[in-house]
Amino acid sequence: MTLSSTAFDRVRVLLRRRPSVAWRRFLALGLVLLAALGAFWPDVGYPAVVTSRDLPAGAALSATDVRLVSFPAPVTGSFSRADLVVGRTLSGAARSGVPLTDFDLSSATDDLASVAVRVADQGLAGVVRMGDRVDVVSPSAEVLAENASVRETRGQVVVLMLPRLNANRVAAMSLDHALAVTLR
Repeated sequence: MTLSSTAFDRVRVLLRRRPSVAWRRFLALGLVLLAALGAFWPDVGYPAVVTSRDLPAGAALSATDVRLVSFPAPVTGSFSRADLVVGRTLSGAARSGVPLTDFDLSSATDDLASVAVRVADQGLAGVVRMGDRVDVVSPSAEVLAENASVRETRGQVVVLMLPRLNANRVAAMSLDHALAVTLR
């Protein structure tokens, strides 16, 4: 056999040779070790707590309602451990798999109540959806509540989740007047 002078011919001759049994075993062992290393390699993502199912506003979170998921980029305001959110209350509705942030949870000191409000603008009542944030305004242009979470909508009536102090004022005012809501 004569050696060829071109690099292409030399590579072609080497590829025609059948690798030895020892070389094949060494290659197989390397692939098994690489697979094992990949299986046990730590996740390099950013952990965030997400809901495990759709939850309504005002739901108290339990350990079965949340799970930890890894994201490729950090989620601003998210929680890195599930125990940080268990026992807290959702301030708005939450979809399954969406990261929970500090805006999604009401503070532990809030005493929340739900209030049904008859909306003055029937067209706006059809636009407002569960989970939206609204401000409630009286007929005299006084802001009765800010950043209220919409819990439910039925026709011209919108059910809002508010701190109890604001809820009492809104409920008393809505007995006599239809109120305006502004979307945030």
